[in-house]
Amino acid sequence: MRRLALTPFFEITGPMEPLHFLRELLIVFAVAGAVVFLFHRLRVPTVVGLLVAGVLTGPHGLGLIADTETVVTLAEIGVVVLLFAVGLEFSLPRLVGLGRLMLLVGVPQVASCVVVGAGAGHLMFADARLAALLGMMLAMSSTAVVFKILTDRGEMGSAQGNIAAAVLLFQDLVVVVCMALLPLLAARDGEASMPWRSLGFGSIVIGLLLVAGRYVVPFVVFQVVRTKNRELFLIVLVLACLGGAALTESMGWSLALGAFLAGLILSESEYAAETLAEVLPFRDTLASLFFISVGMLLDLRFVASHVPLIGALAVVVVTLKFAAAALPTRKLAGYPPRIAVLLGASLAQIGEFSFILADRGLALGILDRDQQQAFLATAVVSITLTPALIGLATRFAARAAGTSTEGDGRAGRDGAEAEDTVTARGHVVVLGYGLNGRNLARVLRAADIEYVVLELNPETVRKAAQANEPVHYGDGTRPAVLEHLNIRAARLLVVAISDPISSRRIVQLARHMNPALRIIARTRYLAEVPELRALGADTIIPEEFETSVEIFARVLAEYDVPANLIMELVERIRSDHYEVLRDRNVSSMRIVLPDPRIPEMMEIKSCWIRGGSPADGRSLRELNLRSLTGATVLAVRRGREMFVNPEPDLRIAADDIAVLAGDPAQVDRAMEFLDAVG
Repeated sequence: MRRLALTPFFEITGPMEPLHFLRELLIVFAVAGAVVFLFHRLRVPTVVGLLVAGVLTGPHGLGLIADTETVVTLAEIGVVVLLFAVGLEFSLPRLVGLGRLMLLVGVPQVASCVVVGAGAGHLMFADARLAALLGMMLAMSSTAVVFKILTDRGEMGSAQGNIAAAVLLFQDLVVVVCMALLPLLAARDGEASMPWRSLGFGSIVIGLLLVAGRYVVPFVVFQVVRTKNRELFLIVLVLACLGGAALTESMGWSLALGAFLAGLILSESEYAAETLAEVLPFRDTLASLFFISVGMLLDLRFVASHVPLIGALAVVVVTLKFAAAALPTRKLAGYPPRIAVLLGASLAQIGEFSFILADRGLALGILDRDQQQAFLATAVVSITLTPALIGLATRFAARAAGTSTEGDGRAGRDGAEAEDTVTARGHVVVLGYGLNGRNLARVLRAADIEYVVLELNPETVRKAAQANEPVHYGDGTRPAVLEHLNIRAARLLVVAISDPISSRRIVQLARHMNPALRIIARTRYLAEVPELRALGADTIIPEEFETSVEIFARVLAEYDVPANLIMELVERIRSDHYEVLRDRNVSSMRIVLPDPRIPEMMEIKSCWIRGGSPADGRSLRELNLRSLTGATVLAVRRGREMFVNPEPDLRIAADDIAVLAGDPAQVDRAMEFLDAVG
């Protein structure tokens, strides 16, 4: 019989084994925390830290965790939650907005990796199923690693950041298709009809689910949300995630596919943002366990005995993935070489979803242990190299921009044609046609100030040209492009782009080409101000501090601080380049607020002037109300006419409304005086 004994610690005996998995999870997270912290200080991606933590704790490392079953089970749940969150982040408007880049860069990138990877796999292993899986795994890049690096570098809003987001989003969509196809790859010839029947039946069920998601799910979610019960909301989310996973698993498909579909259905509701916010903590924690579990599978003895093979595979993978992303960016999307090189370096690693495909392929018998080990080791090397590759690509791109087409007087492929060279003088050059660039162009046009716009996105250039904007396509980091815009004769340059590296290069180049040019640069972060100023920018506008200035100006206005004092303070802050806001000592910007008792000390009331009142027929001068009562007449309303701050000679008439101001006692005396009937 089961017995529970209460001792200094809880002890559970009987048929139920002790909860040893708590100790295992404690070890896993303790090691992972230490390793990730160390890797963060070394600027190594978090994903690599989690993989290394798995290697250390697993049976092939220090052997701290001998039985990995518990961790693997939780990791599978992590994959389900991860795909559920991916589905939530999808939306039709977002897909439409990135559709062009997905088509021109995402499709060729994935297709070329799949074809080359599958071809090489077939030559090496003579197994079509394995070859197809290798191609799928090769196509995926790491969303977590790429976004983290681009965010740290402040490049998420840059051209390469936008293209990377489109390609990675397309890969997320493709991986779901790959998960659905894996059972078909695993089926042998005699079993092939079963997956196809499952595919047909599942497609019908999924179609019905999407219809239900369009018309039924919003109603159900609304009924749950209106209860304002957070626990109920979470329960429904768990039910949707696990229910979708269980449904597709019952049809022979993966759990992750069902979770993705559940998230996709919820993504079209107005509650998608709140849903994603609730899911993110679970996603990050459980997804971390997935990467740790992958690391536990990596056999260090296999790696040590196959170093040349793994090194060669890593070089081939990085080279292929670099070319697969860079070439379509340059040749099909029309971006300059600098952007193509940066994007290629950003996407030249194997991604986290490839681990999911490998794990699924191993479970289905498509992949064997040695092949999995070689793949895992190659993937870890490629991810680890990513920060260094991006750094090298940045330096290479900057050097190329500074030397190519130097002084040749034309822009070539990276700018407008030579016959369109700008001949204006004293004009404004606007670099970037985003929101800030468009607004500035609109104002310049209204003021009849001559200007030209330079934009790097070909689609944006096409649309702006259709709107009759004086827009040119090109990369502002190239001297020939700035020469084409007649930068030497320009009066003002406005750098309104989101790429900090390009902004610095453009400022430096423009200052060198035209020492008399006035340069205004926008930046997202205050930390970039000193370097931009050192490179030659006259005015730098950091977005985060301009937001702060606008907020505190509104707050001070709410507290009745004089408007001219607020404006003087704002000008002082801008004139010393926001140094006041960076200084912890605020004595230099001490502000004297109006007496907070003023609203309590003053009273404003309206008084109806009846016929026969002492004020009826008399002017304000004759009435001499302030001397008699202490109150002041602020305004007089006569029908629909309002006399604000009335003249002393204004005569009061019956049925006028007099607006009185003073302290409560003064206003009361004035009301009593005016309401008296002679």
